[in-house]
Amino acid sequence: MHPIEFKKKWQLTYDELALVLGYQGDYTVRSWNMIGRHKRNPQKVVYVACRLLDEKWSTQGKLVHSYL
Repeated sequence: MHPIEFKKKWQLTYDELALVLGYQGDYTVRSWNMIGRHKRNPQKVVYVACRLLDEKWSTQGKLVHSYL
């Protein structure tokens, strides 16, 4: 699952998305949704983390905190 799809599905802010994925700031997370030369692509491990969190939150409920 793409992190931006995960963000929209669970109605997270960029700060919350960065927190649950283990990023200190939200710049990298925001750059995944940018258009142009500042756009970045998430690493494959981020897709896996989003998928696993989606499964966990679907069964146990949404809980926003750092998973690291």
